[in-house]
Amino acid sequence: MNPTIEALFIGPTFFLSFLILANIQRANVKASYWFSGFIFCIFLIQLDAPLCSIGLNKNFSLINDFIGLSNFVVAPVFYFSILYYVKPKRRWKKTDYLHFLFPFLILLLLVANHWLADEPSPKVQPEFVAMSVLVFVVFFCTYISLYCIQSFLLIHRYQKNLLLYSSNTEVIDLKWLQQVSICVIFIATLWILDIAFGLSEKSIFYSVLSSLSTFLGICFIGYHALKQKEIYPFASEEQKEIENLISENENTDIVKKKLIPDEQLIDLKTSLIRLMETQKPFLEAELSLVRLAQQLDISPHLLSYVINSGFGENFYQLVNRYRIEEAQKLMADVQMNHLSLLGIAYEVGFNSKTVFNTTFKKVTGQTPSDYKKTVQPKN
Repeated sequence: MNPTIEALFIGPTFFLSFLILANIQRANVKASYWFSGFIFCIFLIQLDAPLCSIGLNKNFSLINDFIGLSNFVVAPVFYFSILYYVKPKRRWKKTDYLHFLFPFLILLLLVANHWLADEPSPKVQPEFVAMSVLVFVVFFCTYISLYCIQSFLLIHRYQKNLLLYSSNTEVIDLKWLQQVSICVIFIATLWILDIAFGLSEKSIFYSVLSSLSTFLGICFIGYHALKQKEIYPFASEEQKEIENLISENENTDIVKKKLIPDEQLIDLKTSLIRLMETQKPFLEAELSLVRLAQQLDISPHLLSYVINSGFGENFYQLVNRYRIEEAQKLMADVQMNHLSLLGIAYEVGFNSKTVFNTTFKKVTGQTPSDYKKTVQPKN
């Protein structure tokens, strides 16, 4: 890595890991602990080169080996940070220790190496050494790649499931983390290529590119991690319902199953339409599938089925369609002229002007301002 850029971000990386660990907002506590560990691993990985440059790796080889373990721990730690963002109530399982089996084996080898350091080394054929190194590099690169891909898929599924139960996704949206996973995949690719082919030693451009990519990635990660609010701002019972709904939705056999007769589906659809038109629960900005199901006195899973089968929409689409229809009514009402477009957006349940504009155009084919011009009486 480029020495100048190393000096620029090694200190801030350590400080960032501390800030995320401190978690001043007390949001997403488990995920923050793991994310802090991920940033700290990056700090240790980048610390290795400066220590080698001043010769500390020779005088304190045990410490240097401990720091080197971060190379093998960083991938599963990143995976668990993502996992606890998307499943904050998840409990630790005994099988989770298996994710750290490879780093543990490396630790045993390092301990054995120090234990046997004074013993005479047996003669080993150079071809065997070269083959062993190649196998290890291939295995290590595959190991890192699989964790990066799996982390990305976790976020992708989370983003897709958001629309099942939330009508406003801005607070609990994890697009930034999806972008972080892409960033990590890119950085890991540069790292893997460097490990496999030693490109940093052969090319100054590659060394600078790798350094800058890591530095900018750390800045991006730090900014979003520190501002992220609680992912699941729901009551405990609601969280359980949501987790059950997601689990059932991911089970394709359950999704395809016909839950109720067509006659009951029509009755529930009628009841839902009546509720939306008379009580207008969609005006509540934080309306969730669970809360709407409680008003209909049915299970969230059944309500999701009614929305999907009866309307051909998901919960997010249904609620925001009603919000847009209500916004159209307000725009056509001259008594509401005192409201700005942003005011109308808040009035009908949106909490973001961007989402309001995007959804409005998607539903009506026009921007809110263009639509308002067509419905307002001409002077």
